[in-house]
Amino acid sequence: MTGADTRRRGTHAYVGATVIDATGAPPRPNQTVVVVDRTIAAMGPANQVPIPSGAVVHDVRGKFIIPGLADMHVHSESETDDPRHFASLYVANGITTVREMWGRPRLHRIRQLIQSGELLGPRMTIASPLLDGDPALWSDVPDAPVLTITSPEQARRAVPQAIEGGADFIKVYSRLDADSYRAVLAEAHRRGATVAGHRADAVPFVEQIESGQRSFEHLFGGTWPASSTDVDRFEAAMARIATSPEFHLGSWIKQVSQVERDALAHHSPARATSLLERMVAADVACTPTLAVHAVIDHPDTIRIDDPRMDYLVPGTPESWDFLRHHIYCGGGRSHEEADQHRELHTWRLATVAAMDEAGVRILAGTDCVGPGLFPGYSLHVELELLVSAGLTPMRAIQCATLEPARFLGRERHAGTVQEGRDADLVILDDDPLTDIRHTRSIHAVVIDGHHVDQAEREELLATAKRIAGARDAT
Repeated sequence: MTGADTRRRGTHAYVGATVIDATGAPPRPNQTVVVVDRTIAAMGPANQVPIPSGAVVHDVRGKFIIPGLADMHVHSESETDDPRHFASLYVANGITTVREMWGRPRLHRIRQLIQSGELLGPRMTIASPLLDGDPALWSDVPDAPVLTITSPEQARRAVPQAIEGGADFIKVYSRLDADSYRAVLAEAHRRGATVAGHRADAVPFVEQIESGQRSFEHLFGGTWPASSTDVDRFEAAMARIATSPEFHLGSWIKQVSQVERDALAHHSPARATSLLERMVAADVACTPTLAVHAVIDHPDTIRIDDPRMDYLVPGTPESWDFLRHHIYCGGGRSHEEADQHRELHTWRLATVAAMDEAGVRILAGTDCVGPGLFPGYSLHVELELLVSAGLTPMRAIQCATLEPARFLGRERHAGTVQEGRDADLVILDDDPLTDIRHTRSIHAVVIDGHHVDQAEREELLATAKRIAGARDAT
């Protein structure tokens, strides 16, 4: 394994770019940003900021600088043994921070390599194993790191077990029973541990908002039962969901979708407004993962001929086809069900827009590496979907920069382009505020002070492709 090139860290001056600092301030043209080691040491008008002696000067006139991006919902379970595989794809796409939502021992080893400088990769926040009920939604997957919880006593033991295993936070899942869910939250609160994850089917959503859970992932079930004209009825329907022994996750998605459709037929704008106000008051975040909902609601958009498949291991098309048919579609969809899912997707976008307008914290995340999703690349799809929902390009960028830093308690160190912040930057050829798709026009990346130019970006992508292809030869 080739280590990170420490010669690329030192003193760099980026001269002439327009800085979009993600604080919400207007873009600042013709700026100089000075990076010393791992930190933004100075920033200001190009004619006022002195360039330190010996600095590597980068002429970035006509370019745009934004903070390094965060994908706040990833699953980096590469089937290769090479830790460079996904790390390379993240960095090449400007992602300098990830939140790993399914804790595995391998992820902790990768983080150690990144922190030691042996591997160029994003900053990682790592979950516990999934804490789920019985049967767990992922019980079909052999050796999946799931802690099956069937009692409050087990729940109370699972929390310290996860913390001792190095987890940065506790991940709760959909099928926890009500008493076990409450026990997890109480024990985590007692130990000062953060809890994030799915809404629990068996617990009313309003209770979960006020329980201390810090973030809710995806929009499954989500706000709609709790914002209907008959909350008790639809929350009871969520609690009654019973999964199929053959495909737990697939049958769960199908039943949740039915509850969603029924609840939306009784939608109450007033209750929705009240619910979002509760979320703001409780300071909880939502990671809507619109990218994964887009492919679940529109599975026909999954393309196995996408050239980015070269970055994923052989066998991925077959795996995606199985998941698309048996998990996402529950064995197939009628024309009526397909139409209903298209309507659900429209509602998901509207819900995210309403959350943003109400002031709910929104975190950009993708749920990679599910069908139709590509590590690194799909975050740019998520930003585009956030704008499609109604967010401004600035707000979408903040959902992948400022808001993740705030959520992770790193707002004094990360998330914006300001003096004293970590040197995590993305330099773009085109203005993302005029078109959010321009976040893909990456000229260079700075990650923890390392300057990654176009040649190195291409080598990172080539490395990921070689690693994926090498598995085919084994």
